[in-house]
Amino acid sequence: MRFDGKPYPKGMCQFPFRLTGQGFFPGGDGLWRDDNELGMEKDAILPREGAVFIGNDFGTLNSYLRLRARNYENVPTWRHIKSRVRNAGVPSERTFFTNAILGLREDGSALDKKSWQRMPAFSAFCGEFLRFQLKSIAPKLVVIMGPDASEAFDTFAKGNNKFETLYTTHPYADFGLSKERRSEEIERLSRAWKRAANE
Repeated sequence: MRFDGKPYPKGMCQFPFRLTGQGFFPGGDGLWRDDNELGMEKDAILPREGAVFIGNDFGTLNSYLRLRARNYENVPTWRHIKSRVRNAGVPSERTFFTNAILGLREDGSALDKKSWQRMPAFSAFCGEFLRFQLKSIAPKLVVIMGPDASEAFDTFAKGNNKFETLYTTHPYADFGLSKERRSEEIERLSRAWKRAANE
């Protein structure tokens, strides 16, 4: 309650419900689901010493409210990132999916950018929580997806050398990449995981 007695600053809000199925944390539990389990609830057991995938944020309140009926998300980001994980040989049961920025934006579109540097107190709060997550999960590999997540991660958590770090393109845009470029991202993920897991 550090923002004038509220949990989020002006322009941001809390999640009105939690997704029971597939969803990036904090809107969902951040756990892997096979394609036949998308709407199912899972035991909330965090996979330690695996791979954490970090996106920027969950988007807007309006886009999130549209998920209420089915209670899970399966946007291109999920489909593409799962393809990367499978093809790179990363054990899916050891993956966790989260966002650097907490809460939901109250306006704009889900794809709009927001400068968190204009909200220093909120950025500091999100940074504290991201560092707490990484300490709790103790990943071997952290994958930062896209330039917005990279900016947030570099502000919040860069310099922690207890895990391998990989910066990648955002999987949402994989359909716009050439087959060779998609293969390159998969190969980079595969090499990073092998280094991290000492395989």
